[in-house]
Amino acid sequence: MHIVMLSDNLPPEAPGGAGKIAWELGRGLIAAGHRVTFVTTVRDETRVENRHGITVHALHAQYPARFSAWLGLYNPWTVIPLNNLLRELSPDVVHAHSISWYLSYHSLVIAQYAGAATVFTAHDVMPFAYGKLSHFASPDRPDQLDGWDYRLPPGYNLRRMRLRWNPFRNLSIRHTMFHFVDRRVSVSHALKQALEANRLPPFQAVHNGVDPAAFAVPAASVAALRQRLGLEGRRVILFGGRLNRMKGDLQLLAALRKVKAQVPDVTLLVLARSSDYAQSLVADHLDLTTTLVFGGWLQDAELAAAYRLSHVVASPSICFDSFPTMNLEGMAAGVVPVTTCFGGGGEAVLDGETGFVVNPYDVDTLADRLITVLTDDALRAKMAEAGHQRFMQSFTLERQVNAMLDVYATALDKKRREEANG
Repeated sequence: MHIVMLSDNLPPEAPGGAGKIAWELGRGLIAAGHRVTFVTTVRDETRVENRHGITVHALHAQYPARFSAWLGLYNPWTVIPLNNLLRELSPDVVHAHSISWYLSYHSLVIAQYAGAATVFTAHDVMPFAYGKLSHFASPDRPDQLDGWDYRLPPGYNLRRMRLRWNPFRNLSIRHTMFHFVDRRVSVSHALKQALEANRLPPFQAVHNGVDPAAFAVPAASVAALRQRLGLEGRRVILFGGRLNRMKGDLQLLAALRKVKAQVPDVTLLVLARSSDYAQSLVADHLDLTTTLVFGGWLQDAELAAAYRLSHVVASPSICFDSFPTMNLEGMAAGVVPVTTCFGGGGEAVLDGETGFVVNPYDVDTLADRLITVLTDDALRAKMAEAGHQRFMQSFTLERQVNAMLDVYATALDKKRREEANG
């Protein structure tokens, strides 16, 4: 089977997020004996690359962000060359991932007309929102333990985007999803619920997977990274991703103060690129300067080593977090996750068994869970083992590949039946 993967961004330009998930899925499909071609975008010239033996067509795409609500629907700078490319490649399946910015949702339309079965995976809430979804999570309700209402309030997108709002955007996306996509996939049941609550057609939940072999790094590599980062003798909380307030960094730092009072040797290892926001974060929390270590954006063996030297991995988002990859990577590496209750984190982490699920606005409980994992060695080992077993049973890359092959088969069958019926 020949599958063309569409993603606005891919590693190494985008080492995390939906682009990384799409890339790893593609590698898994190739390992399973299928042909995979990637189509992505770059800010410079259009080109064809060979990345680790995989063909990547990189299309030039760049425009001011203020036009994203319009060009995210139909971007002529990518749609025209993509149309020619798909007719040349003649794939069996076109699988679109993150396309809401550059490749645009119209790429699904031209894929359908090119004769391919079309599959779309929603990694986030962009099919109905313009950014992070947080209206349902209230700082005044630290006892809230789920997103009980994902439906956008009337006028939500207009108030959020103002002059950048496109009144036809969501209607156009719904039309594309209904009429030009053979199978629609969400990365969690929570995201499926959010999409369908906002008038999108039915989605099928297929959890992301991680390759366990990627975390089988030598002890010497772990020790070398620990020494380089100055973490010898420290109890490490791992936190990463693109730093912004929606990630729950302020709540985590507030909890860290409480943790430090009881666990003096604690360190928060932050895996993120340096930015003005990161520097301002440090400047606003000078009392935690010696407790924070910025490790940069690590990849491959170094990233695996960072997980292996950690005691707990934290993902305390205060917005809808579809299915935090850090939870899977932590469980793959034998690290206990403490994750947000907002979104799909609880679908991987069983509260009290393989980790903890908390409301990040409840800083006292967040701190308590971190202290518990850091100080109770027996409980931490028990949870880590249970988490690793759960990961191996339900969240490996191989399992994701097999589930996605079933999705492709269903999409191809639907396409054939429609063609037979005229």
